[in-house]
Amino acid sequence: MTKELIIIGGGIAGLSAGCYGQMNGYKTQIFEMHDKPGGLCTSWKRKEYTIDGCLHWLVGSGPSSAFYRIWEELGAVQGRQMIEHDEFMRIEGKDGRIFIVYTNVDKLQDHMSELSPADSPIISEFCNGIRQFGNFQPPLLCLTYRRSNDLGSCLWWAVEDLNL
Repeated sequence: MTKELIIIGGGIAGLSAGCYGQMNGYKTQIFEMHDKPGGLCTSWKRKEYTIDGCLHWLVGSGPSSAFYRIWEELGAVQGRQMIEHDEFMRIEGKDGRIFIVYTNVDKLQDHMSELSPADSPIISEFCNGIRQFGNFQPPLLCLTYRRSNDLGSCLWWAVEDLNL
């Protein structure tokens, strides 16, 4: 008897579930309400403009990230140049001062402390929290499963073992 999966949503999670399901012998069907797959990772053209509704950054796009192995296995990073931006965003206040959310935590801390020296202790605490979180590895990515060296299989069996 063939195992089958029905997946609701053709975003990155649904597409990944479909890929991993098929990698592990399941027949999969993905249902998406939009006319194209991708969810939040889609773009479209209007006249000479490309409207990018995509995410602003991709978790795990650096080779040192545990997520990178998943993106490789899904074929999402091969042949693509990842751009490492210095800033996530800029916010300009009514007074003309600009708050920059830097991707480098040390630079962010220095900038925030420069904007508000009196808040330096709480800014330091906040940035230390960011540093700690930056070292976090999701538990499923840290597990070594006895049945396979293939990450997709490991994740899939983890889901089965948890009876999900």
